[in-house]
Amino acid sequence: MTIAHSGFDERSARPTTPTLQLRPYPRNSGEAAARIVALALIANGRMEAVETAVLDALEAPERLGLTRSQWHGVIDDLCADLLRTARCGNEICIPSEALGSMLDQLDDEDSRRLVLRLCSAVVQADSQIDDGESFVLLAAIERWGLHPDDQALLEPTLYGTDFQVRPRGAAAGTARKLRLL
Repeated sequence: MTIAHSGFDERSARPTTPTLQLRPYPRNSGEAAARIVALALIANGRMEAVETAVLDALEAPERLGLTRSQWHGVIDDLCADLLRTARCGNEICIPSEALGSMLDQLDDEDSRRLVLRLCSAVVQADSQIDDGESFVLLAAIERWGLHPDDQALLEPTLYGTDFQVRPRGAAAGTARKLRLL
């Protein structure tokens, strides 16, 4: 899956952007939130069993206010919408504007935080962060901002599991305290 600002039609030498037509969902609805999680789930071009198991363990549909049937319906509808309107040759291309529009359907901070946590769980589930998964998660963070309570949760996804902040010039084994004035 590709998130594209635009494509390029070599025959006409004109830029092209796929027209993505998604089913409308009410603002701040469980379906609108679930569609973003579903996009993170399929962003690498496949749904891994470990990713769906993580969402099941986290009771994602219930936390989003959906039944299992509704959750699966959102995934099915997203896949159908993408296959119908977002093809770019052998790939699915999602214009960045369309992704932004999906993200703008959530303006409730609690819903945004829940979606970020669920997307992060999906992305980290198989211990491999693909470009499409990273792009969905980073686009959400860029669009919505990152709540301070969620920073520690998302840092391994954003920077890698071995990322650590260390004071410059500190000798190994030397502890320093940060003092705020």
